[in-house]
Amino acid sequence: MAFKLVRLNKLPVRVKGALPGEDGKPVAFDFTLHCKRLTQAEIDSVMKDKQGEVKGFVQNVTEGWDGVLDANGEAVPFAREQLDEMIDNAGLPMLIMHAYLEQVSATAKN
Repeated sequence: MAFKLVRLNKLPVRVKGALPGEDGKPVAFDFTLHCKRLTQAEIDSVMKDKQGEVKGFVQNVTEGWDGVLDANGEAVPFAREQLDEMIDNAGLPMLIMHAYLEQVSATAKN
């Protein structure tokens, strides 16, 4: 199959994991972020930025989401304030960044 030289601008990023609940037991989650697709040069620049922060990366690339619910199980509309609240959970920004980098990268196909 030929390679189509087309600039892709968006990337859905599926994020799966768990956070410890109030009882210490893991509470699983699975949601999708709608992100800007960075080029390799843009990713290289982010990775070389010693002053950059993971939360800033997540805030920069995220434009929306699916599968984020409130305490009553209702969908939470995407807003920067809610994104900031979400990524205040310890470890979640790094998990999102790793998911993004894994899912934006080309992979070998056998």
